[in-house]
Amino acid sequence: MYVRRSRAELPGTQLYRGLRAAILSGTLAPQSRLPSTRDLAASEGVARNTALRVYEQLFLDGYLVRRRGAGNYVAPELPGSLGARLRAEPNGATAP
Repeated sequence: MYVRRSRAELPGTQLYRGLRAAILSGTLAPQSRLPSTRDLAASEGVARNTALRVYEQLFLDGYLVRRRGAGNYVAPELPGSLGARLRAEPNGATAP
């Protein structure tokens, strides 16, 4: 889905960028539940620690929220001014 072994980019970087792009494009809708780290690692063919690190970075960057005992979810609001910019521009296009 997000990780392609043929790329020179590290699998964790590919996974982070792929999930972030899916969140920003709306493919992963706000408040939608993400798979567990075990399921994500298995589906992407990466180590579970890689999936944990990716989720942690997305959480720290404000793209994910955690619900204790319920998993990881896409944040209801995008971090900082990015959310306001995307809502203001038609079709999610960002101004230069």
